[in-house]
Amino acid sequence: MAAHQNAHLRRQIGDRLRDLRVRAEITSQEKLAERAGVHRTYVGRLERGESGVTIEALAAILAPLGVSLREFFLPFQSAVRPRTPRRRS
Repeated sequence: MAAHQNAHLRRQIGDRLRDLRVRAEITSQEKLAERAGVHRTYVGRLERGESGVTIEALAAILAPLGVSLREFFLPFQSAVRPRTPRRRS
């Protein structure tokens, strides 16, 4: 996947996380991190789109928000096609 596409997707995920955190009335990234069992700076990096996230970490972060993985991904309509390296002969 091209770097700019990767950054765009990370930003969308971060925006979605921030929106859900605010809707859940969790006022700080630190409070969410504590409840999810992750480091506070990690939540900040995710919300800013500076870091990628695994499904496991995302599930842990969504749990205190009361949001399932399915619900989280509902707004993401278009498929992302990662670019895979070609095999060398």
